[in-house]
Order: sequence, then C-alpha cells, then structure tokens
Amino acid sequence: MLKMKRELGCNTKDKLKKCYTFSYFFILFFLLYSCSNFTHEKLTLFSGNEMTINYRILIGHPLSASEKALISKIIRDTFEEVNHIYNKWNPSSELSCLNQLKAGTVVSISTELEQLLNLTDKIVLLSEGRFDPTIEPLQALWKKHLEQGQIPSEGAILSVAATIGWNKIHFGQGKFYKDLDDIQLDLGGIAKGYCVDLLTDRLNEAGYTNLFVEWGGEIRTMGEHPQGRPWNIFISRLGNINPENAIAKINLRNQAIATSGDYFQSWAIKAKKGDNAYHTTTYFHILDPVNLTPLIITRENVASASVLAPSCALADGLATTALMFRSKEEAQRWADKITHDYPEIAFWIVSREDLNE
Repeated sequence: MLKMKRELGCNTKDKLKKCYTFSYFFILFFLLYSCSNFTHEKLTLFSGNEMTINYRILIGHPLSASEKALISKIIRDTFEEVNHIYNKWNPSSELSCLNQLKAGTVVSISTELEQLLNLTDKIVLLSEGRFDPTIEPLQALWKKHLEQGQIPSEGAILSVAATIGWNKIHFGQGKFYKDLDDIQLDLGGIAKGYCVDLLTDRLNEAGYTNLFVEWGGEIRTMGEHPQGRPWNIFISRLGNINPENAIAKINLRNQAIATSGDYFQSWAIKAKKGDNAYHTTTYFHILDPVNLTPLIITRENVASASVLAPSCALADGLATTALMFRSKEEAQRWADKITHDYPEIAFWIVSREDLNE
C-alpha cells in the first residue's frame, strides 16, 4: 500500500482518518432483521459502528478472553483495510488515488483491490451493463440539481455521460489505467458486502465455524446456530417488523443475503403539466446508467430487492442491480435468467405496493 500511495502521489503526511460515509448505494435502511437468539449461552456478540454503519457479529462458540481479543483485532483490522483500500470518501484510500489518475497513466494496484475489481467485472456482466461503478460523475450531476429542485439539461447529462463506462478502465496482473481523466470509480454497490465476506472468511480461517456476520443489513453466515438449526432472518415490510407479517422468512447456512431499496434518499420535483396543472415526480438515489436518469418511486416499480447468494458481495451487487429496472416485472424477468443459470441464487423483488400490503 505505501508503494501504491507514492506512485499515485497521494498525501500521506497525516495519519489516515476514517471517512464515515460510503456511497448512496452503500447505506441502506435495514429491512433484514435477525431472528437469532442473542442470549444463548454459547453465542458471543461483537457489535459496534464503522463508517457510520452498525455491525453485529455472532460467534456460535464459547470464547476465552484471549479469543475475544483476537476476534476484536480481526474485526478492527478488516474495517481498517476496507477504509484504506475501497472507501471513495477517504481521500487517501487506494480507490481515491485511482480516481485522481490522469488518463493513460499505468499504476500498480494491490492484490486486494484487483480481486474486488475482478468480482465487480463479473457483476457488470451479469447485470447486462446496469451495474456500472463508473457512474459517479453522472450521479453527482443529478444530485446537485435535484437538491435545488431542478432537472439537469440534456446537454449537461450527455456531456457527463461521455465520461462513464466500465469499458473505459483497464486492470490486470497488478496494473491499472483509465482512458479519461474524469472517470471515477465508486464500488459502494458491492464493497459493503465484500467487507462482510472478508470478516466471515477471516474469522473462519481463525477457527470459528459457526458465524453470523452483519454490517448495515448485509449478512453472511457459516455453520449453524448453537441450537443446531440454521441462522434465521426475515425480510420485513416497511414500518412493520412483526415476523408474522414478513415478506419472507429465510434459513441461512453457509449463505449470504443483501438488500437494496428506494428508501434511503429521494427528491420530489414539481413540474408544470398543461396550463394550470403540476405533476410531482419523486426520484431516488440509485441512477440508471442505461437511461442516464435516477430511478423514480412509484407503487408499481421495484422498491426493495433482497438476494440470497454464496457470497455477500455477489448478493450486494445483484440486489443493487435489481433496483435499476423500470418495473418489477422487468426486474423479475432478469432475475429469473440469473436463477436459471445459477440455482444457488434467489431473489425477493417487491414493489412499494407489495411492501405496504
């Protein structure tokens, strides 16, 4: 990492400070609630807050004081790594350094970042191009205007759109470069799930086989609950956390689940329609790279998508993608193709109408 920072000219004279926010994709309202019994005598709970997001880790084994210290160190070190490599809001992170690069400048990247870029590449392919981590400049343009109650001009949209495209970055064999100065990478649609995977894998490598790891509603499990059953969760309806009214109750064993929704941030824009009539359109924080506009909140469109997958990063990326379709039906057709090819993956895609039933 030090070599990487020197090559990219990052300012390292001050101690790195944590940036406590990831991207809009990164912070989600928690639709996932655990049904696990936290008071079981063989369960040990580790909890805290990293980058303004709460985490909760359950170890299904009795632990000694030294084991608790070891696990706390693994958790702390993993979050530090995520902040220093993948966090675009940290100006000294490796990802931020790539965003500062000039076009055509070839630099070395860490193995850890290249691994996440490779996984991202697979999700871009599965998403049919809808999942595009280079969309940050267009997202920033829309956010600036929407916060002022305005819509950006078509010319401004097309100008910024020329700087986005996953095919405009190149990486492999420890090297990276990009085609344009203004290309910006935002891995927020996958990095939170990836962090959950890192935590789970490292705890498992340390010898802990029964695990429940959750950060900001993204969950991965290994093994089983000490009661000899799977880890249980349910996906709640908005404003109703009663398990009896859940959208789905799910048993997890060596699986991950992630949720994305339209409820984090939205803007209502009023526009004149006809001589004396006005129409209000509510946009939310996820931007459609195909149509170059933020998605719109309606009763019929996708409001929430939960994905069950072998890894949390994969579940995270696919859940984000499912929200990018213009209708629940369109998203479900895409999801059906994914599950046909990958039967270990499952989707729960609901509209706002479904959530409020």
